[in-house]
Order: sequence, then C-alpha cells, then structure tokens
Amino acid sequence: MVAFAELGIGGFILATTVIPLSTVFVRDEQTRNRRAQNIIRSSFRLYILMQQMLGVFKLEVRGGEKLSVCKGKLVVANHPTLLDIVLLMALLPDANCVVKSELWHNPLLRPVVRAAGYIRNDYEPEVLIEKCRDVLRAGSNLIIFPEGTRSVPGKLLSFQRGFAHIATLTGAAIQPITITCEPITLTKGQPSYRIPESRPRYRIEVGDEVDAERFLGLSSESRARGARKLVSYLESDYRRRLLHG
Repeated sequence: MVAFAELGIGGFILATTVIPLSTVFVRDEQTRNRRAQNIIRSSFRLYILMQQMLGVFKLEVRGGEKLSVCKGKLVVANHPTLLDIVLLMALLPDANCVVKSELWHNPLLRPVVRAAGYIRNDYEPEVLIEKCRDVLRAGSNLIIFPEGTRSVPGKLLSFQRGFAHIATLTGAAIQPITITCEPITLTKGQPSYRIPESRPRYRIEVGDEVDAERFLGLSSESRARGARKLVSYLESDYRRRLLHG
C-alpha cells in the first residue's frame, strides 16, 4: 500500500507542478511531448530504484542492452501485473503508448497523458493508425499490451489483433518483451493491498526483433491474413516462453 501511495503522490506532483512548469514555455508539440516523457521515465526509474532498495520487489532484466538502442519500434508485451507499464517506461527511451480513454477523463492523470502525447485508444481506426505512424516515424517507441487488459492468472493468453494491424500498416519492427512475476501479485481483480507472502521478483526478458513485413502479401486481403498470422505467431511464442520460462 505504501508503494502505491508513493506512486499516487508522485503522479500528483508530476501532474500539478513538474510537468507543467517544464513544458509551459515549449511551443513545439513534439519537443514538449519528449520532455514530458523523459520526466516520466526518470520518475519511474527513481521509483523502481527506491522500491528495490526498500526490498518491496526485485527486478531482473534480460537483454536490456536491446532496449537502450530501441528506436521507432512497436514494443509488444504481455500484461500480468499493474506495474508493467511503469517498468517498461522506466527501461525504454522515448516511450509512447496507447492508453485507455478513461485516463483522459481522470482529473489527476489527464494533464500527464496529454503533456506526454500518449495516444487514446478510442480513436477511429484510421486516426489511431495515423497517430501511431507519426509516433513511430518520429523515432519514438510505442508500447502496446496486445491482450488489451491485464492477464487473468490460469487463463490461456490471448492477443487482440489491433497491434498486428498497426505493425503491418506502418511497417514498424516489433520488439517483443516477456514479463513474469513470482509470486504473482497485482493481477486483474486482485486488491492492491493484498501482499504476497514473499517478495515479488519481476523478470523482463527482451526477445529478438520481429519483422512484420514477412507476414505480408501484396493485397489488402493478404494484409488482413498477414495480421492474423502475426497474432498467431506471437501468441504461440509468448505461450511457449511463459510455459518454459
């Protein structure tokens, strides 16, 4: 509970003082977004460092060197816990993401997601694709959780097709990331105050880049089929990784 209180207080400070003061005189939208994103990344990195020093959780990153050079990629990850987005944004440079539209109506978080230029998930498909294309073309990394929500423990992982359409229509390379947590905590439907018996250990494994182009044909029908093949391929790959570790 204390860890989440810190996260909430930190979010309030970012939203009401740090980000507004740091971006108020920046007229260029892209520069303003990047500055806000860098502030969020630094804040999340500090938060994670503090939690590790306090013994709240452990974090192991495999293949982290791939993230340090990650640029203009579609970052795809499974979503087992509430802290996944915090971990990914702390590790990734120039990270943007597609967020639930509810965050844009949240009085605390709205200033943050707006200043950072995060993309709402309730845009019309054509508009959403174009905004994703702009982010990727500018060299930012775009984080997407293809499950659409947090995983349900014990339920077979299943991906929605949206990320595959973004990949095949923008031509962006996919950077897969696998997230595990033992013992599992902060899952969907689990109260945040429920503390596991032992200290959670998060492991982030950065996989090899996937070229979406190899799933494509020439026609629009082939593109739709290619998106389905891409979803099937990554679903199988993630299930294998999560099963065998």
